[in-house]
Amino acid sequence: MNVVMLGEYYKPNLIGGAEIQAMRRAEGLVKMGLKVIVVSFDSNRGTIEETINGVKVIRHELLTHKGRMLSLSLPVFRALKKYEAVADVYHLYNIYPLSGGGLYKLMGGKKPVIASLDNYGGFCPISTAMYGQCDFFCRYSCLKRTSNNAAERIFSFPYSCIYPAMRYLSKKVDRYIAVSDHVKQEYTHWGFDSYKIIVIPNSIDTRHFANIHKEMHDGINILYLGRMEEAKGVSILIAAFKMISKSYENAKLILVGDGPLLNSYRMLAHQHGLENKIIFAGHQNQEITSYYYSSADIFVHPAIFNEPFGITLLEAMGHQVPILVSDVGSLKNIVKDAGISFRKGDAKDLASKLILVIENKEKLRELSKRSKQVLSEYDDQLAFKAILEVYNDAKEGCL
Repeated sequence: MNVVMLGEYYKPNLIGGAEIQAMRRAEGLVKMGLKVIVVSFDSNRGTIEETINGVKVIRHELLTHKGRMLSLSLPVFRALKKYEAVADVYHLYNIYPLSGGGLYKLMGGKKPVIASLDNYGGFCPISTAMYGQCDFFCRYSCLKRTSNNAAERIFSFPYSCIYPAMRYLSKKVDRYIAVSDHVKQEYTHWGFDSYKIIVIPNSIDTRHFANIHKEMHDGINILYLGRMEEAKGVSILIAAFKMISKSYENAKLILVGDGPLLNSYRMLAHQHGLENKIIFAGHQNQEITSYYYSSADIFVHPAIFNEPFGITLLEAMGHQVPILVSDVGSLKNIVKDAGISFRKGDAKDLASKLILVIENKEKLRELSKRSKQVLSEYDDQLAFKAILEVYNDAKEGCL
């Protein structure tokens, strides 16, 4: 079977978890005997072709990466038409090519198109769906608020007007792979056909954690790894840490990651007098993040929006780190009994749960022990086989 995957970026131009998952799945499917071509739009000097770990990668230029759903529509449509002769199945990843895939099907495209639903960009222009609605005024307010400059703020108005057309096209592809049951529920709520959506969670190579090494350290290390932005709830974690820091002088909060609010969080730590107890590690490579996982006593995911998945939870479980998650989106269902949940946005509840696990060493050991069993449900090989079944079903459906 010939699979053509399309996305905005591809290795080594990895932007986030969705691109990393696409890379892992492309390489995994090649090992299963499939021929995989990845078409990305991250070239800055014309069309570039290369082969990476058995995957043929074709990079095209894109005029702009602003308004990604719109800017990718025609380039993705043209690419789908161009590679129609060699593709048995198309697989779109990271949401933003969705409208181009829908346009291809609307214009009579012959090959099946499958799209990964790994965020809420199919019905929310900023992908977080934090407010449960998306009328014009909500779209415009969200886009304007998240704009980085004057040009983006001006573009917010026309993009808010045209976005419903992008949403309409997004509903036209043949199959969807949702990363969690919650994501499927959200898309179904917004009018996507439920029977077209198959849930296949993100996955990880569990063999990588067969012989984990725990770093010896003094004190209590509380770890967060992710984007420094409002939706991730980092300010809630800092507030909760402030509540417990005086009682646990040897506790440290380690924040790994970059994002638009990084400097704001640094200032917040300074205002709370915690600059010596909160470590801002910034964006780090896999080797350094593995070190932080290995030295962590507790991992916290404090999201205040309906987090679609959270690959860091799998990494934390791989390192057998007990987990605290907010009770939103898919988080509780991912960690199951390897974690404890707290009320979203509630710093006091988070602080009480931190105290619970810090004081109860037996509870920490229980959570750590359960993580291996839970993680086994997210093994790469299970995901690859499930994806191949979706490809075969979609291909047969289009014959």
